[in-house]
Amino acid sequence: MAEETWRDVWERKGNAAAGKQRYTAAELFSADGFDSALGKTSEASRAHIGRIIRSRLRVAAGQRILEVGCGAGAMLSLLADSGAALSGVDYSAPHIEIARRALPSEDLRVAEACSLPFDAGVFDGVFSYGVFLYFRDLAYAAATLTEMLRVAAPSARLLILDIPDAACEEECTAARRAAGASLHPAHLYYPQEFFWDFARAQSRRATIFSQDVPDYANSAFRYNVLLEP
Repeated sequence: MAEETWRDVWERKGNAAAGKQRYTAAELFSADGFDSALGKTSEASRAHIGRIIRSRLRVAAGQRILEVGCGAGAMLSLLADSGAALSGVDYSAPHIEIARRALPSEDLRVAEACSLPFDAGVFDGVFSYGVFLYFRDLAYAAATLTEMLRVAAPSARLLILDIPDAACEEECTAARRAAGASLHPAHLYYPQEFFWDFARAQSRRATIFSQDVPDYANSAFRYNVLLEP
């Protein structure tokens, strides 16, 4: 039998969570995989994540904000009362269907992260949370970052959160194994130099900061990146 891919995993998870008319925040996070091993979140975790996204992107009413890899809309739901117009893409059709039920007024589409179905320069902020770890390689990640920049306005900020730190790969693998998490398919780990190099090549300023989400065990092995003009 062929080994399960990340696309297979997310199609399966999305189908398992589908069918409800309404979803709580906890249910959306569960549908997006924050429900097992080191990835569980609490109400405090979710509130903290929402604050980080709002503050780092400077989310304000009237803006257009895009999430790349939005899944079932868990992260976007944290911005639902911001007054911003929210958009999201994900390659899992079952997850987008859940997101459309949870956020019926928002623009949610099935698409690949490296091929965004939007015009250039239309978003005031672009972010991705807990998605880059599922990419197949660094080339795909670079293509996705390039697309995120393309659809962002010249003054927009880009925020990539929950990135597996290559410096912690062995420690993280041991912790995941001890917690009973499946190690296949494998996560993609990133050296911080990958983001520094990308920022320099695109004439952007990069800020790398710690992932300190409370009640979220993966935080010890992750970091975040903010890209600014």
